[in-house]
Amino acid sequence: MGAKLNSTKIGGFAAKLTLSMCGVAIVTFIGSRALGKTDTKAEIAQLKTNAQNSEFNRKQYQDNLDIVNKNIAQAGKAIGELSNMKRQLIFNTRNVDKNEKELTLMEQDVKRLEAKEQFKMNDENKQISVVEKYLAKLQANEQKREANLKSYSKMLVEAQNEAKEWKNQVKQMSHLEAKLSTKKQQAEKARMKWIAKRKDYAVQAHIWTIKAHHALATYNKYKSINDE
Repeated sequence: MGAKLNSTKIGGFAAKLTLSMCGVAIVTFIGSRALGKTDTKAEIAQLKTNAQNSEFNRKQYQDNLDIVNKNIAQAGKAIGELSNMKRQLIFNTRNVDKNEKELTLMEQDVKRLEAKEQFKMNDENKQISVVEKYLAKLQANEQKREANLKSYSKMLVEAQNEAKEWKNQVKQMSHLEAKLSTKKQQAEKARMKWIAKRKDYAVQAHIWTIKAHHALATYNKYKSINDE
């Protein structure tokens, strides 16, 4: 709702009272819980927005409180000027009866204005009370938000440290994997050499198996002849 201007005119005097009611920024509250790695930044951004909106609302209500106080001062000034007008009218008037009637009417007008201003003052005081309670609530919420931000900052640091430690472990695992790969290659080369040697040894073993069989057969043949 935009600025609202009330003007009350008494004789040649115009008393203007201004009350500005501005919009209130929306504050989104979130529960205190552990943050996931994927949405930590979004929730911290939301908390920052809540703190900014809370400060915006506090300023708006403080501005309205200042305007109300100014209106009260202006109303008091208007009453003072009316009193001066009343004294001046008595001093300058020659016709007592006429002056008395005018003063009576003026007094009635003043009383009506006083009642009207008192009504407005009471209503605005109620508004001030509501604003003060809401402001106190916002300030308490702001303290909670600050505590949450500190907690989330601590959690973020812990997560970053854990990520660094994990990167170090991954780096060490990469080095170990490289060493294992090298050793595996060396073992495979050694295996291929032994496979090549096995083939050669297999050929030689077959050859010598035949030779040994032939030699044994020859030995047995001549041995049996010699035994006869």
